[in-house]
Amino acid sequence: MFRRSISCLFLVLALFFCTSCNSRSLIVHGLAGRDANEIVVLLVSKGVAAQKQPQAAASTGGTSSEQLWDISVPAAQITEALAILNQAGLPRMKGTSLLDLFAKQGLVPSEMQEKIRYQEGLSEQMASTIRKMDGIVDASVQISFATDTDEQQPLTASVYIKHRGVLDNPNSIMVSKIKRLVASAVPGLTTENVSVISDRASYSDITINGPWGLSDEIDYVSVWGIILAKSSLGKFRLIFYLLLLTLFVISCGLLWVIWKTHTLILSLGGVKGFFDPAPYSKTVETKTKQTTEGAEEKKEDQPVEATEETPPAKDNASDVEENEDV
Repeated sequence: MFRRSISCLFLVLALFFCTSCNSRSLIVHGLAGRDANEIVVLLVSKGVAAQKQPQAAASTGGTSSEQLWDISVPAAQITEALAILNQAGLPRMKGTSLLDLFAKQGLVPSEMQEKIRYQEGLSEQMASTIRKMDGIVDASVQISFATDTDEQQPLTASVYIKHRGVLDNPNSIMVSKIKRLVASAVPGLTTENVSVISDRASYSDITINGPWGLSDEIDYVSVWGIILAKSSLGKFRLIFYLLLLTLFVISCGLLWVIWKTHTLILSLGGVKGFFDPAPYSKTVETKTKQTTEGAEEKKEDQPVEATEETPPAKDNASDVEENEDV
């Protein structure tokens, strides 16, 4: 009997330690599915074994509502998980919207309530459409309608976009698409009166191992109107400087050739002869022929003059000999 009680005690202690090791604690309650997924991804990327579990639905008198979620972590990682969430600013606090302030009260809603419901419903519908675009994380649309006292005031709209880097690409036309979407949904609103404020989501600190991990976004830069990836900027500079060096060497070579041959070009007619379609060989032959003929004529003239002048020299010599004999 004593041994049996000892065995039961050890079994109870073992079960207690096993359950205490696997015990989990809830750190966040009542989140929407999108917010719960964001927190789970962040905590798992930081090494915290976070899980989401559906919140127990309260009795609402037969009416259905959106499913809410709770986030649980191991008891040993509660402090670490809370520190990570505080640093990331999660979960986000939701403020009270105009739709909540002017909720339907009474049987007959006022004209202002109907107008605000229409504005908020239209804004939320456009924001939901923008979220469906590729690369958009979240969106919010605010439309400023003209009041009854100032109907001449133009309609304006502001759009806040949180994206994964799609708007950083200078070649992207996403901003113009968003402006056309908002302007087309509101009568009397033009694209010039739609302002788009973009903010890139900071996913640089979230790394998940596996084929489903988040890939690095490509950063683009504009250099002299040329769009290229930021990682290729060094190669572009190297190629550009090599091209400049090549052009410099070619220019120096051309200047050297011109310097060495400018006298020959000038002797063959200068710039006019250089652009003459006739080849240089014919010009050289004619000039060489003219120079040889001129030289031969000079040689023919020189002997004739010498023969005419030499006889008097002989006469002078004979006169000198006769004088010596005398």
